[in-house]
Amino acid sequence: MPSDELCIDLRNASKTFGDIQVLKAVDLQVAPNEVHALIGENGCGKSTLIKCLSGYQPFDPGATLSVRGKDVSLPLTSAAVAALGVRFIHQDLGLVPTLTVMENVAFGEGFLTRRGRISWRREAERTADLLSIFGNQGIKPTDLVGELSQARQTIVAIARGLGAASSQTSAMVLDEPTAALPVNEVHVLSQVIRRMKAEGVGIVFVSHRLEEIFDLADRVTVLRDGASVGTFAVQDLSERQLTELIIGRKANQHRSEPPNRQKRAPLLKADGLSGQRVRDVSFSVDAGEIVGVAGLVGSGRSELARLVFGAQTITAGKLTLGGKPLSLRGPGDGLEAGLALVPEDRRRDGAVPTMTVGENLTLPTIEKYFRRGWLRKNRERAVVESDMARFRINPPIAKRKFATLSGGNQQKVVLAKWFETSPRLLILDEPVQGVDIGARNDIYESLDSAAKAGMGVLMINSDFIDLARICHRVLIMRRGSLVGELEGAALTAHTISEMVYSVDGRA
Repeated sequence: MPSDELCIDLRNASKTFGDIQVLKAVDLQVAPNEVHALIGENGCGKSTLIKCLSGYQPFDPGATLSVRGKDVSLPLTSAAVAALGVRFIHQDLGLVPTLTVMENVAFGEGFLTRRGRISWRREAERTADLLSIFGNQGIKPTDLVGELSQARQTIVAIARGLGAASSQTSAMVLDEPTAALPVNEVHVLSQVIRRMKAEGVGIVFVSHRLEEIFDLADRVTVLRDGASVGTFAVQDLSERQLTELIIGRKANQHRSEPPNRQKRAPLLKADGLSGQRVRDVSFSVDAGEIVGVAGLVGSGRSELARLVFGAQTITAGKLTLGGKPLSLRGPGDGLEAGLALVPEDRRRDGAVPTMTVGENLTLPTIEKYFRRGWLRKNRERAVVESDMARFRINPPIAKRKFATLSGGNQQKVVLAKWFETSPRLLILDEPVQGVDIGARNDIYESLDSAAKAGMGVLMINSDFIDLARICHRVLIMRRGSLVGELEGAALTAHTISEMVYSVDGRA
């Protein structure tokens, strides 16, 4: 396509921080009526590219940019980007949950006034007009944003972006808009993206979910280590080919083989387990088995993980571990019994962001490295270096602050930390949320190896494809109750989805 017709024509984009070059002469061309995926492992440069394109950070000298054939002066400013009609929807939507939809939309351009007073009627009309672009999604201008689903909150943010300037929208950059969405809400946002594409908008779509790339995108640009691997037509790629382009090596998309039934040893048993939302749930996890838990947000799946670990009070029922009663007064009892929990929010609950990678890795086991009151730093350093290599933590710098790592590498640190405790049962709540395909494969390989060595795994995951691929059995939860179980030939992403969304829990 001629350059003057491209929504975005970015050439030779580089960015250096100190001695580290995080972007290396990247080109990105986005056409009208196109969904152009931008993908790569965590830390590959996607976020830096978006920040520079939005005017938040400057490109290194040598980059050029044109929008709809108009050359753009660099360095960019946020105001200049908005005036060109390029909109950005970041993972943090920047909405105020206690205000209405029309109040949030008004923040983009300013309130409409009449005789010095806000005209709420005109605000409602403007917001309704913007929302009509997306079809009937059940959003009213007077709705409180905090009471909307995640998908509809994202739609409000997009509507605000569309109304944020008088110029026509040329391109929309969506930075992982589905990362926090449950499966049933992804299709809502997909409809919005297709509608914008039909209106002639060029869309840059960042996502770690390959099924979304194949469903929505026309072309894909793959970044690896700050450089562009290339731009490809999505229809010309298979999932395995795209995975290997992202990670730069052969993809191991295996399915775990269940342990021999005659040799299974019962590890964890829950009988009639109840909590605040969970009601009368009974299940088991055998040694060497990976058991998945599927359910919508609010189904009780995360509470189940906390109950088993001791992070939430059990109101009824009992647990046994290795055939012995398990009494949990708190997480400390769970740790002492040989349990470990990788929580859903790794930054808030899974690590200390202000501490280094090395400090986080040895935090639960720090007493092992003391002798006569002295910390044996050489022994601690050897363990940290071994963990960084084993879990492919990048960059492998023990003194680097945890908060500066990409999401995938943060998750690897949290996982490695708990592996150091040698747990009998590892509980994981959304272990690959916001994690790229390379880190995802690394994490699943680690879990598979640990299970083969005899560890039990209880894993909550919103990705039904991954559950079907990795788990030996999958438990289905709804409204606090266990409504079904799948294994063997019946264990597919399709049957998981049917049971999660069906009214009575039957596939």
